Amino acid sequence: MVGATVEECRQQLLQLLKSGEYALSCADKEGYRTLCCYRQAYLFVAVGDEGTSVLRLPHDEALLTHLEQQIGGKYVPENGSLRWTYELTAAEKLERWQALQARLTPFAESGRGFVARALRELAEILGVP
Repeated sequence: MVGATVEECRQQLLQLLKSGEYALSCADKEGYRTLCCYRQAYLFVAVGDEGTSVLRLPHDEALLTHLEQQIGGKYVPENGSLRWTYELTAAEKLERWQALQARLTPFAESGRGFVARALRELAEILGVP
């Protein structure tokens, strides 16, 4: 079920991520990225040609702010070129949050393995047992 308001979308998304059963993932020519709740921590894990990164988002608001930054912009024409803006209408914001919520997929064993491998790799580099 997709929320009817931005706040409903945000709360439903948080609830589904917190369950540990869903994640936001994407893969393209730049690599693979997933945003999940792994061992009760919000993590954004990315692996690509430029390496591996893990961003730990410490609480709900940090996660929501991160997502807002990812979906909250658009290109608008200005003086014959495109300019990036974060000035979305209420309808555009709702549409973006609904689309994000619709992208949630089950956090399968392959996704959990991906996150675990990335964390192990970073732990080895840091010398953490």
